[in-house]
Amino acid sequence: MIYTLDTNIFIDALRQPSELDRLKAFLSWALPSTVLSSIVAAELTAGARSEKARRLLDDALLAAFERRARIIAPSAAAWRRTGAVLARTGTTGTSASRQNDVLLAVQAHEQGWTIVTRDADFRALRPHVSGLQVIAPFPERA
Repeated sequence: MIYTLDTNIFIDALRQPSELDRLKAFLSWALPSTVLSSIVAAELTAGARSEKARRLLDDALLAAFERRARIIAPSAAAWRRTGAVLARTGTTGTSASRQNDVLLAVQAHEQGWTIVTRDADFRALRPHVSGLQVIAPFPERA
């Protein structure tokens, strides 16, 4: 199984020491089978409000995924399918966050990844992205 982490997993880890411990424990065994969507990397970078915060994000997190070539961008087909899902659900013109969630769901489905998230919106996307795999943090060692 290949995992990808939603942005909220990292935000919770930054805000709550117990969640940081849980994330580290998960990554201690799952990092070799974990990828990061460029969507999440962009959202995290956008949330880093200072140069110091951006450097810390780059050095402490993103670099580990970059060294392993595990930051993956969505395909052109994923972007097109995202537009179709947004149109079908009547959510065009919605927030960037909603578009990013749909794009991450489509990318994860396309790549066969399981999304690790606390965001219930991903479960609501299942009827629109068939076969989408979502799991609440944190899965047990496989």
